[in-house]
Amino acid sequence: MTNRILDIPGVRNFRDMGGYKNREGRSLAHGRLFRSGHYAEIDEAAAERIAGHNITTVVDFRSPPEKERMAITWHAPWQPTYVDNPIGGNAAAWIREMFDRLSTTPFPEKELRNQFILAFETMPINNADGLKRLFDVLIDEDDGGAALFHCTAGKDRTGIAGALIMAALDMPDDEIFEDFLLTNEAVDLEARAVDVAVQVSERAGREVSPKAVHPLIGVEPDFLHAAFRVMADEHGSVDGYLTAAMGLTPERRSKLKSRLLA
Repeated sequence: MTNRILDIPGVRNFRDMGGYKNREGRSLAHGRLFRSGHYAEIDEAAAERIAGHNITTVVDFRSPPEKERMAITWHAPWQPTYVDNPIGGNAAAWIREMFDRLSTTPFPEKELRNQFILAFETMPINNADGLKRLFDVLIDEDDGGAALFHCTAGKDRTGIAGALIMAALDMPDDEIFEDFLLTNEAVDLEARAVDVAVQVSERAGREVSPKAVHPLIGVEPDFLHAAFRVMADEHGSVDGYLTAAMGLTPERRSKLKSRLLA
């Protein structure tokens, strides 16, 4: 695994985004920006390890029901500033409905993938205010420590947010997609798909292939392409979206670079 992926017990997909290089040759500094899944399963030892990364601000994209089901306990070693910033579009309601009907209907492999494509198409427009809030925190609420943003799995809402930050830092597309697709390595997509397929097969009463459940666990390039496409359709380009929807004037973009780039 790449050294961007950090092993924190109880947290999936925990990553230091440092090391990517932008078009100007400047690198995203290590230890300044992190992304991950949720923190409902950490203990004091894990909290102490996280605190060691000087993460002082946490932006949580989860919905109220997600936070109720997976509540965070802030252990003493780690007491960050918490920003409650729910973002929709994670296909969760549709997935719950799908699981409820598995015993009477076939596993909807094609529909599942299409639902995630739809989520990536709608999220940047329907949840622009939440995504903009992340930029406002990074630019206007810098306390000198590192920032972390997360959702439940750290792959969809967090994936779009990470891609937007990298685009705002003038990272080339290959770097942006490398970070986006790193989820598949961080969660060990193939191994976890086998486990999830077994669980789904038991619930469905029929065999479901590991490949069929990939969208539940990992990401595909087409997901992010869908998000970028709708940004371009609405605002002419991803840069146009960053300016109009995220409020990233040249001055604010420069401040973001000052905080995050080495």
